[in-house]
Amino acid sequence: MIRDSASLTGTYATVVAVAVVTAAVIGATVGVGTVAAQSAPSETGGEYAVIQGDKCYTVDLFGNSSQSIETFYDYRTPNTSPSSHSYSSYGTTHLQEDDTSNLFLYEGSDGVSLVLLHERYDGNTSGGAVTMQFDGLPENGEWVVEDDSYDGRDDEFSHRGSSSRITWVYTDGRNDGAAFRGGLEGEFEITITPAFNDAADFRLYEGQIADWQALSATESGRDRISLDMSKPVTITSGGCPSSSVTDLQTGGTVTPGESVDITATVTNDGERTVTTDVPITVDGDLVDEREVTLEPGETTTLSTTMTFDDAGTYTVAAGDRTAAVTVGETSDGLSGFGVAAVIVMALLGGLAVWHRR
Repeated sequence: MIRDSASLTGTYATVVAVAVVTAAVIGATVGVGTVAAQSAPSETGGEYAVIQGDKCYTVDLFGNSSQSIETFYDYRTPNTSPSSHSYSSYGTTHLQEDDTSNLFLYEGSDGVSLVLLHERYDGNTSGGAVTMQFDGLPENGEWVVEDDSYDGRDDEFSHRGSSSRITWVYTDGRNDGAAFRGGLEGEFEITITPAFNDAADFRLYEGQIADWQALSATESGRDRISLDMSKPVTITSGGCPSSSVTDLQTGGTVTPGESVDITATVTNDGERTVTTDVPITVDGDLVDEREVTLEPGETTTLSTTMTFDDAGTYTVAAGDRTAAVTVGETSDGLSGFGVAAVIVMALLGGLAVWHRR
């Protein structure tokens, strides 16, 4: 049996971070060698993250800074060169999927851009509707691609200060999207609140978005991370919060009923402030848990005191660190009795012998 008299002065918790990456797209007229270069993760971009609820995905930028996002996206209308009556993105066709909305980051020749992409051009779709509210946009940035941007368009782009609200509606076989550039090389935090299908501000076509994805660039291609279509996401610089227990110490060997001190050292080894819960367990059972907030690079020490009534070896854990506590019997084998109790019993035994004399 464990009697917990713990009083934690700090806490540990592991923040799950799952890498999310951004994908980049190239124009349909670009050669195969350039396609490979544009699809590889950026070698110069900093760390970024997509956060939704308690999940965090680290982002590695796509692109090699060789072309602008406008060229990369390749939005075509009857007034562009090359021209098309499709009013769609030709440069991102290898990333597009039917009934899917994508977001990713791209490092172009003019800086980092946030890219939104809905549906697949010339795909097996029936159109659709998407509304997104953007808050926290850098004030020195702008929407450099608005798909669609022609006079009389059905899409609505509303911009005010650091916020934008965009509704895209598109017919079958076409796609829509946009790209925001500026202020994404420094610190920022953009929140996107989505509304798909019937939840959009309005709709004209009956198609349905079935999946919302963050595209993840890899050396061999891309990963796709499905997001919850009903919840907002935050895109931020600095990567995912990260904390870890770097050391765990116990009192070693004690006797039953004797207190043992347990200390855990917790470090924020990420680039963002982290607030997390720290569980302390004994043999897999939770015995205490507290909350700790650490700035980037900050370290704190947590302490707790426990008492074990029964002899044996116990495994104490905090994060991915473990340490053993050995509770041994007293020297005369009288488990559960302290030294004072043994002395008293010895005296009583001596008195009994003297009385019999």
